[in-house]
Amino acid sequence: MVLQRFFIFLGIFLAVFHLPVHAAGFETVVVGQVLNSLDKSPMAGVNISFKNSTSGVRSNEEGYFLIRTSGNYNVLVFSSVGFKKQEIHVKPGQSAGLQVELVEENTLLREVFVVPGVNPALELMKKVRLLRKENDIIRHPGFSARSTEQNLVMLNKFAHGSVNKRIFDQLRKSSLANHDSLLVPLYMSEKTFLVAMGQRHELSKNIFQSPVDIGALIEKLLGQVSNSLDFYDNAVLILGKSMVSPLANVGNAYYSYFLADSLKTNASKQYVIHFRTRNPRNLAFNGKLTIDSATCALTGIEVELPPVANINFVHNLHISQQFSNTPDNRWLPKSSELALSMNYGILADSLQRETEILLKQTAVYQYDDSIEKTAGNFAQTNYSDSILNARLEEMTNTPLLRTAKWLSDIILTGYVPVGKIDVGKIQQFIRITGIEGFRATLPLRTNERLWKNISLGGYVGYGFRNETFKYSGFAQFRLPGNSRRVLSLAYTDDYRRGNYNYDNFMYLENPLVTGDVDISNTVLSLASAGNMNERHELSLSLSNDWNKDVESALYVRSNRLFGNGSLPLLRNGSQAAPYLDYQFATLSTRVSFDEKTYEDHTQRIYIDNKKPEIYGIIELGKYRLGDVTGTFGKIMAKMNHSVIFSLAEMNYMAEAGLILGKVPYPLLEIPANGGGYSLYYFGMMNFMEYVADKYVNVHGDITFNGLLLNQLPLLKYLKMREMCSLNFIYGQLDSAHRTVVDLPQHMNPLSKPYVEVGVGFSNILHLFTLQSVWRLTDLDHPGAQPWGLRASVKISL
Repeated sequence: MVLQRFFIFLGIFLAVFHLPVHAAGFETVVVGQVLNSLDKSPMAGVNISFKNSTSGVRSNEEGYFLIRTSGNYNVLVFSSVGFKKQEIHVKPGQSAGLQVELVEENTLLREVFVVPGVNPALELMKKVRLLRKENDIIRHPGFSARSTEQNLVMLNKFAHGSVNKRIFDQLRKSSLANHDSLLVPLYMSEKTFLVAMGQRHELSKNIFQSPVDIGALIEKLLGQVSNSLDFYDNAVLILGKSMVSPLANVGNAYYSYFLADSLKTNASKQYVIHFRTRNPRNLAFNGKLTIDSATCALTGIEVELPPVANINFVHNLHISQQFSNTPDNRWLPKSSELALSMNYGILADSLQRETEILLKQTAVYQYDDSIEKTAGNFAQTNYSDSILNARLEEMTNTPLLRTAKWLSDIILTGYVPVGKIDVGKIQQFIRITGIEGFRATLPLRTNERLWKNISLGGYVGYGFRNETFKYSGFAQFRLPGNSRRVLSLAYTDDYRRGNYNYDNFMYLENPLVTGDVDISNTVLSLASAGNMNERHELSLSLSNDWNKDVESALYVRSNRLFGNGSLPLLRNGSQAAPYLDYQFATLSTRVSFDEKTYEDHTQRIYIDNKKPEIYGIIELGKYRLGDVTGTFGKIMAKMNHSVIFSLAEMNYMAEAGLILGKVPYPLLEIPANGGGYSLYYFGMMNFMEYVADKYVNVHGDITFNGLLLNQLPLLKYLKMREMCSLNFIYGQLDSAHRTVVDLPQHMNPLSKPYVEVGVGFSNILHLFTLQSVWRLTDLDHPGAQPWGLRASVKISL
C-alpha cells in the first residue's frame, strides 16, 4: 500500500512538469496527499486553497490533490471540519510535492460546560455512561419491536486498492452503480425478527437464489456478523471479535474525544462528539456520535475500524445507527447499517486477479404492524431485490461461482469435490509414524451427485517402512422422515495412537481433525509419531435430531486392540493375551442453543456458536482379554464454550467422567497429549503418563487482541496476539483394575492434580500459536520436562 501511494504520488508529481505555462509568465503547481496524523489514513474532502485567493480544490478519496495558480500566492491552507487548520509556505512560480498531516481539534463549546481546564467531551461522556442503563431502551422490560434485516454479499472481481476504496465507499453510501461489471452477487437474504428485552427471535426468512453451500461458507467465514449491535455495551461483537465501544467504561483509555458541534433540532438540542482510537491497531473505532442534551441518550452513531487494526482479512468496516424520538422523550432504534470488505486471497478469476468479499447489512425497526418496503434498494445498495435475484440465478453455473462452491466444500467439510466423488478428508493424505514411516493415503467418498441419501467411502493407506496396506470403509444412509436420521456402518483395519478416544465427540466436531495421527501433528510439526498399535474396528451407529437444539446418536462397536511395546498387555509381567476384544454401546446426546448447522449430504457441519455446547454420554460394554472377561459402564459429561470480554476471548472445555467395573487400562481414561488443530490437550504430559476411572478435566485459554504487542515497534505490524492457557486434570484410580492387566511402567494413577500453564502468542501468520508451557506437578516422574515450547494450528479472524 505504501509503494502504491508512492508511485501514484510520483506519477502526479512528474506530470506537472509537462503542464503548459500560463501567459502570466509563471505558475505555481502543488501536488500531494493529506493524511490523518493519528493513524496516517488518507483524508478525503479536505479543503485546499491559496491564502487570500478565491480558488481551491478538495482532496480525493485517496487523499491526493493537485492545485495550481498563476497569482503571486505563497501560503497554502488546509482545512477540514474537526481538524486544526494548517498553513504551508510554498515558493511562487515553482512546482512542489507535499505530504500533509492534519491534527484533530478539540473545539470547546462554552455553552456546554464552563469548567476551566476540563475537556467538555470527557465530562459529557461521563454523564452518558452514568445513564447508559436507563437509555438502553431495547433491554428494558416491555420493549418490543420488529426488525427487518437484509443481507447482501458480493464479490469484487478486481481487488485493486483504489478500486476497492471506490466500490466500498459506494457500498457504504448506497450509491453502487446498477450495472457494475466488477461486482458479482454471492448471497442475499431477508429476515424478520421480534426484538424484545435484548433478545432476537426469528419470525421469517428468505434466502433468495443463493447457492446453499456458498451461503454456508459465508456463514462460516464471516461468523455471526450482525448489525443489531448495542453500543451501550462495553464491547460490541463483530466477526467473533470483541471491539471496544466508545461508550465503554474503559473508553477513556482507548479513545480521544472531541466536542465538535452542537445541533438544534425540533425536538431538542444535541451535541456532536468525534472520537479517535488512541492506537489504530487496537480493536477500537474512529467516528462520531450525537447525544441528546436533555437525556444524554445516544441519537446517532457512525464508526469505522482503522484499516491497520489487529483483525485478519478485514480491510474496511463501517457501521451507522440512527435513533428516533418518542413523545415521552425516549430514543428508540430506528435503523442500522453495516458494510465491510474482506480479502481471503483464495478466489481468483482466469487472469489470477485477487477478489474481495463485500458485505452490506441493514436493519429497519418497526413499532407497529406496518412493514417498511425497500424494493428498489435492497440492503441500501441501490440494487433492487429482483435484479439481484436474477443476477444470482445467472451466476450459478459460471466458472467463478463453481470455484467458490468448490472451495466452500473444502473449507467446510475437509473434502475436495471431484464430480460425483469427494477426495478426503484432506488431513489424512500423508502422515509419518514410527511403524509405517512415511505413509500416503487415498481417502474417498461418494457425494449427493451419485446418490442423494447414500454415501459410500473409505481409504487405503500404504506405509513405506513396513510395506503394509491399511484400510477403512463405510456406508451411510440418510433415512426418510421429517427429522434428520443417519444410519452408518464402518470397518477399519489400521494403526491408531495408543490413547485414541472413541468418545471424544466434541473434539471430532471440527471437520479438519481426526482425533488420531495425521498431517497436522506429524508433517506440520516435523515429527514422527510413535506409540501406535494395530486395531480392527467394526461399528454401527444411528443419529437422530429431537429438535433444532438436541440430537442423539447410538453407537454399537466391536473392537480388537493388538498389544505391542506401546500398548503392552501383560499380567504379572507376562503376556496376558495378544489382543484385547471388547464390545460396547454408547448413547451420546448433544445440546446446543440456537446453533447454526450446515448439512453436507450425510455430514453435519456446526457453524460458529458463542453459546455453550454440552454432551452427555452413557456407555455399557463387555471385554475379553485371554481367559479374563468382564463388564463395564461409563458416564461422561462435557461442555465447550467461548466467552467474549471487552479485551479478550476465553475458550474452555470442561469434562467429568466415571468408569464402573473392573477393566484393563485401555478402557480407562487416559489423558491426551500432543497437538495439531486443537488447543485442548496437555502439552507437557508424556504419552500415557496417567490413567483414572474418576476424573475432572479442564482446558482453557485466554487470547488478548494485541493488548501489549500492538504498542511495540515492528512487532505491531505482525498482528500477533498474546495468549495464556491452563490445563488441569484430577482423578482417582481403583487398584482393582491392576488385577486384569498390568499398568505400563510409565503409567501413573492420578493421585493428585496435574497442572500446566502457558503463555505465548497466537495469530502467527494467521495460522499458528506458539506457547512457552510450564509443568507444575509431578516433576519427579521419569522423562518429565518442566518446560517446553508447544505449537498448534488455530485459524482466526
